[in-house]
Amino acid sequence: MYRKILGGLLGGAIGDAMGAPTETRSTDQIKERFGGLVTEFLTPPDDVFARGFEAGAVTDDFSLAYYTAEAILSHGGTVDESTAKDALVNWSESRYFVLAGPTTVGAVKKLRGEEADPGKNAFLTVDNSKGSNGSAMKIGPVGLCSKGDIRAAIQNAITICLPTHGNSTALAGGCAVSAAVAEALHEDATLDSVIREALKGAEVGDAYGKSIGKELACPSVYKRILLAVDIAKHFSGDMERTMKELADVIGTGLSAAEAVPASFGLFYAAGGDPMKTIIGGVNIGNDTDTVATIAGTIAGTFSGTNPEMEQYLETLNRVNGFDLEDLARRIEAL
Repeated sequence: MYRKILGGLLGGAIGDAMGAPTETRSTDQIKERFGGLVTEFLTPPDDVFARGFEAGAVTDDFSLAYYTAEAILSHGGTVDESTAKDALVNWSESRYFVLAGPTTVGAVKKLRGEEADPGKNAFLTVDNSKGSNGSAMKIGPVGLCSKGDIRAAIQNAITICLPTHGNSTALAGGCAVSAAVAEALHEDATLDSVIREALKGAEVGDAYGKSIGKELACPSVYKRILLAVDIAKHFSGDMERTMKELADVIGTGLSAAEAVPASFGLFYAAGGDPMKTIIGGVNIGNDTDTVATIAGTIAGTFSGTNPEMEQYLETLNRVNGFDLEDLARRIEAL
Protein backbone atom coordinates (compact mmCIF):
# COMPACT_ATOMS: atom_id res chain seq x y z
CA MET A 1 0.00 0.00 0.00
CA TYR A 2 2.85 2.40 0.81
CA ARG A 3 4.42 1.77 -2.60
CA LYS A 4 1.13 2.57 -4.32
CA ILE A 5 0.50 5.71 -2.28
CA LEU A 6 4.02 7.03 -2.84
CA GLY A 7 3.68 6.11 -6.51
CA GLY A 8 0.50 8.16 -6.79
CA LEU A 9 2.05 11.17 -5.11
CA LEU A 10 5.27 10.92 -7.10
CA GLY A 11 3.44 10.37 -10.38
CA GLY A 12 1.39 13.52 -9.88
CA ALA A 13 4.34 15.63 -8.77
CA ILE A 14 6.66 14.46 -11.56
CA GLY A 15 3.98 15.04 -14.17
CA ASP A 16 3.28 18.56 -12.96
CA ALA A 17 6.91 19.67 -12.64
CA MET A 18 7.96 18.09 -15.94
CA GLY A 19 4.89 19.38 -17.77
CA ALA A 20 5.12 22.98 -16.56
CA PRO A 21 7.65 24.08 -19.23
CA THR A 22 5.71 22.53 -22.12
CA GLU A 23 2.26 23.93 -21.30
CA THR A 24 0.22 25.61 -24.06
CA ARG A 25 2.41 24.30 -26.93
CA SER A 26 1.47 21.52 -29.34
CA THR A 27 3.59 18.38 -29.55
CA ASP A 28 5.36 19.69 -32.65
CA GLN A 29 6.02 23.03 -30.98
CA ILE A 30 7.39 21.23 -27.92
CA LYS A 31 9.80 19.27 -30.10
CA GLU A 32 10.90 22.43 -31.88
CA ARG A 33 11.37 24.48 -28.70
CA PHE A 34 13.12 21.82 -26.63
CA GLY A 35 14.88 19.77 -29.32
CA GLY A 36 12.63 16.74 -28.95
CA LEU A 37 10.23 15.28 -26.42
CA VAL A 38 10.74 16.53 -22.86
CA THR A 39 11.77 13.71 -20.51
CA GLU A 40 13.37 15.60 -17.60
CA PHE A 41 12.87 18.59 -15.34
CA LEU A 42 13.57 21.84 -17.19
CA THR A 43 13.37 25.48 -16.17
CA PRO A 44 10.09 26.87 -17.55
CA PRO A 45 10.66 29.38 -20.36
CA ASP A 46 9.37 32.93 -20.04
CA ASP A 47 6.36 32.33 -22.30
CA VAL A 48 4.47 29.85 -20.08
CA PHE A 49 2.40 30.28 -16.92
CA ALA A 50 5.12 28.78 -14.71
CA ARG A 51 7.71 31.36 -15.77
CA GLY A 52 9.96 32.33 -12.89
CA PHE A 53 9.72 28.89 -11.30
CA GLU A 54 12.81 26.69 -11.18
CA ALA A 55 13.29 23.24 -12.67
CA GLY A 56 11.50 20.64 -10.54
CA ALA A 57 8.95 23.09 -9.12
CA VAL A 58 5.32 21.99 -9.24
CA THR A 59 2.52 24.40 -10.14
CA ASP A 60 -1.02 24.91 -8.90
CA ASP A 61 -1.89 21.37 -10.03
CA PHE A 62 0.07 19.15 -7.66
CA SER A 63 0.48 21.82 -4.99
CA LEU A 64 -3.31 21.87 -4.57
CA ALA A 65 -3.24 18.08 -4.33
CA TYR A 66 -0.49 18.30 -1.72
CA TYR A 67 -2.41 20.76 0.44
CA THR A 68 -5.56 18.68 0.03
CA ALA A 69 -3.67 15.66 1.37
CA GLU A 70 -2.37 17.65 4.33
CA ALA A 71 -5.86 18.92 5.13
CA ILE A 72 -7.31 15.41 5.08
CA LEU A 73 -4.54 14.22 7.39
CA SER A 74 -4.98 17.14 9.78
CA HIS A 75 -8.66 16.19 10.04
CA GLY A 76 -7.79 12.59 10.88
CA GLY A 77 -8.98 11.28 7.53
CA THR A 78 -12.37 12.98 7.70
CA VAL A 79 -13.43 14.77 4.54
CA ASP A 80 -16.05 17.44 5.12
CA GLU A 81 -16.65 21.11 4.35
CA SER A 82 -14.04 22.15 6.90
CA THR A 83 -11.45 19.90 5.26
CA ALA A 84 -12.19 21.40 1.86
CA LYS A 85 -11.98 24.94 3.25
CA ASP A 86 -8.68 24.34 5.05
CA ALA A 87 -7.10 22.84 1.94
CA LEU A 88 -7.96 25.89 -0.15
CA VAL A 89 -7.17 28.57 2.43
CA ASN A 90 -3.85 27.01 3.43
CA TRP A 91 -2.88 26.62 -0.22
CA SER A 92 -3.76 30.25 -0.89
CA GLU A 93 -0.98 31.26 1.51
CA SER A 94 1.63 29.35 -0.49
CA ARG A 95 3.78 30.62 -3.35
CA TYR A 96 1.71 28.58 -5.81
CA PHE A 97 -1.38 30.77 -5.38
CA VAL A 98 -0.07 33.19 -8.03
CA LEU A 99 -1.06 30.52 -10.58
CA ALA A 100 -4.67 30.26 -9.38
CA GLY A 101 -7.47 30.75 -11.87
CA PRO A 102 -10.31 33.24 -11.35
CA THR A 103 -12.77 30.56 -10.17
CA THR A 104 -10.40 29.41 -7.42
CA VAL A 105 -9.46 32.96 -6.43
CA GLY A 106 -13.13 33.87 -6.06
CA ALA A 107 -13.82 30.76 -3.99
CA VAL A 108 -10.89 31.44 -1.67
CA LYS A 109 -12.02 35.03 -1.10
CA LYS A 110 -15.51 33.79 -0.25
CA LEU A 111 -14.10 31.25 2.22
CA ARG A 112 -12.07 34.02 3.85
CA GLY A 113 -15.17 36.18 4.17
CA GLU A 114 -13.84 38.68 1.64
CA GLU A 115 -15.81 40.28 -1.17
CA ALA A 116 -15.07 38.47 -4.41
CA ASP A 117 -15.21 39.93 -7.90
CA PRO A 118 -18.27 38.32 -9.54
CA GLY A 119 -16.39 38.26 -12.85
CA LYS A 120 -17.38 39.45 -16.30
CA ASN A 121 -19.60 36.40 -16.90
CA ALA A 122 -21.60 36.64 -13.69
CA PHE A 123 -24.74 37.45 -15.68
CA LEU A 124 -24.73 34.03 -17.35
CA THR A 125 -27.21 31.42 -16.21
CA VAL A 126 -24.78 28.74 -17.41
CA ASP A 127 -21.04 29.49 -17.46
CA ASN A 128 -19.55 26.50 -19.23
CA SER A 129 -16.00 27.72 -18.62
CA LYS A 130 -16.41 26.59 -15.01
CA GLY A 131 -16.36 22.95 -16.07
CA SER A 132 -12.59 23.01 -15.75
CA ASN A 133 -10.02 20.36 -14.94
CA GLY A 134 -9.16 22.14 -11.68
CA SER A 135 -11.35 19.60 -9.91
CA ALA A 136 -9.45 16.58 -11.21
CA MET A 137 -5.92 17.89 -10.86
CA LYS A 138 -6.14 18.15 -7.06
CA ILE A 139 -8.26 15.11 -6.28
CA GLY A 140 -5.66 12.32 -6.29
CA PRO A 141 -5.10 12.35 -2.50
CA VAL A 142 -8.84 11.86 -1.94
CA GLY A 143 -8.57 8.57 -3.79
CA LEU A 144 -5.32 7.71 -2.00
CA CYS A 145 -6.98 8.28 1.39
CA SER A 146 -10.05 6.21 0.50
CA LYS A 147 -8.65 2.82 1.62
CA GLY A 148 -9.80 1.54 -1.75
CA ASP A 149 -13.46 2.32 -1.03
CA ILE A 150 -14.83 3.55 -4.37
CA ARG A 151 -18.04 4.95 -2.94
CA ALA A 152 -16.15 6.95 -0.31
CA ALA A 153 -13.69 8.19 -2.92
CA ILE A 154 -16.54 9.54 -5.06
CA GLN A 155 -18.47 11.06 -2.16
CA ASN A 156 -15.36 12.73 -0.74
CA ALA A 157 -14.36 14.03 -4.16
CA ILE A 158 -17.70 15.83 -4.40
CA THR A 159 -17.13 17.40 -0.98
CA ILE A 160 -13.64 18.63 -1.87
CA CYS A 161 -14.69 19.96 -5.29
CA LEU A 162 -17.91 21.75 -4.36
CA PRO A 163 -16.36 25.03 -3.11
CA THR A 164 -14.62 25.67 -6.43
CA HIS A 165 -16.01 23.27 -9.04
CA GLY A 166 -19.58 22.42 -8.06
CA ASN A 167 -20.99 21.64 -11.49
CA SER A 168 -21.79 18.57 -13.55
CA THR A 169 -18.70 18.59 -15.80
CA ALA A 170 -16.07 19.39 -13.20
CA LEU A 171 -17.59 16.96 -10.70
CA ALA A 172 -17.70 14.22 -13.33
CA GLY A 173 -13.99 14.72 -13.95
CA GLY A 174 -13.03 14.90 -10.28
CA CYS A 175 -15.08 11.87 -9.30
CA ALA A 176 -13.73 9.84 -12.23
CA VAL A 177 -10.14 10.43 -11.15
CA SER A 178 -10.79 9.84 -7.45
CA ALA A 179 -12.61 6.57 -8.16
CA ALA A 180 -9.86 5.44 -10.50
CA VAL A 181 -7.15 6.11 -7.91
CA ALA A 182 -9.16 4.26 -5.24
CA GLU A 183 -9.47 1.24 -7.52
CA ALA A 184 -5.78 1.43 -8.43
CA LEU A 185 -4.93 0.94 -4.74
CA HIS A 186 -6.16 -2.66 -4.97
CA GLU A 187 -3.47 -5.25 -5.64
CA ASP A 188 -5.70 -7.01 -8.16
CA ALA A 189 -6.56 -3.84 -10.08
CA THR A 190 -6.34 -4.04 -13.87
CA LEU A 191 -6.37 -1.41 -16.59
CA ASP A 192 -9.99 -2.27 -17.32
CA SER A 193 -11.08 -2.23 -13.67
CA VAL A 194 -9.57 1.25 -13.23
CA ILE A 195 -11.46 2.50 -16.29
CA ARG A 196 -14.65 0.79 -15.08
CA GLU A 197 -14.57 2.61 -11.73
CA ALA A 198 -13.61 5.89 -13.41
CA LEU A 199 -16.75 5.62 -15.51
CA LYS A 200 -18.83 5.05 -12.37
CA GLY A 201 -17.29 8.15 -10.83
CA ALA A 202 -17.97 10.23 -13.94
CA GLU A 203 -21.59 9.10 -13.97
CA VAL A 204 -22.17 9.91 -10.31
CA GLY A 205 -20.38 13.26 -10.44
CA ASP A 206 -22.34 14.35 -13.49
CA ALA A 207 -25.64 13.31 -11.94
CA TYR A 208 -24.86 15.09 -8.67
CA GLY A 209 -24.00 18.32 -10.46
CA LYS A 210 -27.30 18.18 -12.31
CA SER A 211 -29.20 17.37 -9.10
CA ILE A 212 -28.02 20.61 -7.47
CA GLY A 213 -28.99 22.66 -10.52
CA LYS A 214 -25.47 23.06 -11.87
CA GLU A 215 -25.68 21.33 -15.23
CA LEU A 216 -23.24 22.60 -17.86
CA ALA A 217 -23.61 22.28 -21.62
CA CYS A 218 -20.25 20.56 -22.02
CA PRO A 219 -19.34 17.22 -23.63
CA SER A 220 -19.80 14.05 -21.61
CA VAL A 221 -16.77 13.11 -19.52
CA TYR A 222 -18.14 9.55 -19.36
CA LYS A 223 -18.47 9.12 -23.13
CA ARG A 224 -15.14 10.76 -23.81
CA ILE A 225 -13.34 8.39 -21.42
CA LEU A 226 -14.79 5.53 -23.46
CA LEU A 227 -13.63 7.21 -26.66
CA ALA A 228 -10.16 7.89 -25.29
CA VAL A 229 -9.71 4.24 -24.32
CA ASP A 230 -10.90 3.15 -27.77
CA ILE A 231 -8.25 5.43 -29.31
CA ALA A 232 -5.58 3.90 -27.06
CA LYS A 233 -6.65 0.41 -28.11
CA HIS A 234 -6.67 1.34 -31.79
CA PHE A 235 -3.08 2.63 -31.73
CA SER A 236 -1.86 -0.06 -29.35
CA GLY A 237 1.89 0.13 -28.86
CA ASP A 238 2.33 3.46 -30.68
CA MET A 239 2.36 6.12 -27.98
CA GLU A 240 3.05 9.11 -30.20
CA ARG A 241 0.20 8.28 -32.58
CA THR A 242 -2.06 7.81 -29.56
CA MET A 243 -1.00 11.20 -28.20
CA LYS A 244 -1.70 12.85 -31.55
CA GLU A 245 -5.15 11.29 -31.88
CA LEU A 246 -6.11 12.10 -28.29
CA ALA A 247 -5.03 15.70 -28.75
CA ASP A 248 -6.88 16.04 -32.07
CA VAL A 249 -10.09 14.22 -31.16
CA ILE A 250 -10.52 14.50 -27.38
CA GLY A 251 -8.48 17.61 -26.70
CA THR A 252 -6.14 18.34 -23.81
CA GLY A 253 -7.33 21.75 -22.70
CA LEU A 254 -8.76 23.37 -19.59
CA SER A 255 -12.10 21.57 -19.73
CA ALA A 256 -12.52 18.49 -17.56
CA ALA A 257 -14.19 16.96 -20.62
CA GLU A 258 -10.82 17.16 -22.39
CA ALA A 259 -7.99 16.76 -19.88
CA VAL A 260 -9.58 13.96 -17.85
CA PRO A 261 -10.51 11.60 -20.71
CA ALA A 262 -7.16 12.27 -22.42
CA SER A 263 -5.39 11.29 -19.19
CA PHE A 264 -7.20 7.96 -19.11
CA GLY A 265 -6.32 7.40 -22.75
CA LEU A 266 -2.63 7.90 -21.97
CA PHE A 267 -2.81 5.64 -18.92
CA TYR A 268 -4.37 2.87 -20.99
CA ALA A 269 -2.01 3.35 -23.93
CA ALA A 270 1.02 3.07 -21.65
CA GLY A 271 -0.28 -0.12 -20.05
CA GLY A 272 -0.30 1.66 -16.71
CA ASP A 273 3.47 2.28 -16.79
CA PRO A 274 3.95 5.51 -14.79
CA MET A 275 6.84 7.15 -16.66
CA LYS A 276 5.48 6.26 -20.09
CA THR A 277 2.15 7.74 -19.03
CA ILE A 278 3.79 10.88 -17.64
CA ILE A 279 6.01 11.46 -20.68
CA GLY A 280 2.91 11.15 -22.83
CA GLY A 281 1.13 13.80 -20.79
CA VAL A 282 4.14 16.13 -20.71
CA ASN A 283 4.38 16.11 -24.49
CA ILE A 284 0.76 15.76 -25.63
CA GLY A 285 0.30 19.52 -25.85
CA ASN A 286 -1.94 22.27 -24.43
CA ASP A 287 -2.57 21.83 -20.68
CA THR A 288 0.34 19.43 -20.33
CA ASP A 289 1.09 19.88 -16.64
CA THR A 290 -2.50 19.13 -15.68
CA VAL A 291 -2.84 16.12 -17.97
CA ALA A 292 0.50 14.74 -16.76
CA THR A 293 -0.50 15.33 -13.12
CA ILE A 294 -3.80 13.49 -13.49
CA ALA A 295 -2.44 10.65 -15.63
CA GLY A 296 0.70 10.32 -13.51
CA THR A 297 -1.31 10.05 -10.29
CA ILE A 298 -3.47 7.27 -11.70
CA ALA A 299 -0.59 5.32 -13.25
CA GLY A 300 1.70 5.84 -10.25
CA THR A 301 -0.93 4.45 -7.91
CA PHE A 302 -1.70 1.57 -10.24
CA SER A 303 1.90 0.40 -10.66
CA GLY A 304 3.43 1.70 -7.44
CA THR A 305 6.66 3.61 -7.05
CA ASN A 306 9.84 2.37 -8.71
CA PRO A 307 13.49 3.48 -9.03
CA GLU A 308 12.79 5.27 -12.32
CA MET A 309 10.32 7.53 -10.52
CA GLU A 310 12.28 7.82 -7.28
CA GLN A 311 15.23 9.46 -9.05
CA TYR A 312 13.11 12.62 -9.04
CA LEU A 313 12.20 12.44 -5.35
CA GLU A 314 15.11 14.42 -3.93
CA THR A 315 14.64 17.28 -6.40
CA LEU A 316 10.89 17.48 -5.84
CA ASN A 317 11.29 17.53 -2.06
CA ARG A 318 14.13 20.06 -2.08
CA VAL A 319 12.71 22.50 -4.62
CA ASN A 320 9.16 22.47 -3.25
CA GLY A 321 9.79 21.95 0.45
CA PHE A 322 7.97 18.61 0.39
CA ASP A 323 8.57 15.31 2.14
CA LEU A 324 6.62 12.99 -0.10
CA GLU A 325 7.83 9.83 1.60
CA ASP A 326 6.60 11.08 4.97
CA LEU A 327 3.32 12.17 3.42
CA ALA A 328 2.85 8.71 1.93
CA ARG A 329 3.58 7.06 5.31
CA ARG A 330 1.04 9.26 7.04
CA ILE A 331 -1.61 8.49 4.41
CA GLU A 332 -0.87 4.80 4.80
CA ALA A 333 -1.30 5.15 8.58
CA LEU A 334 -4.91 6.21 8.06
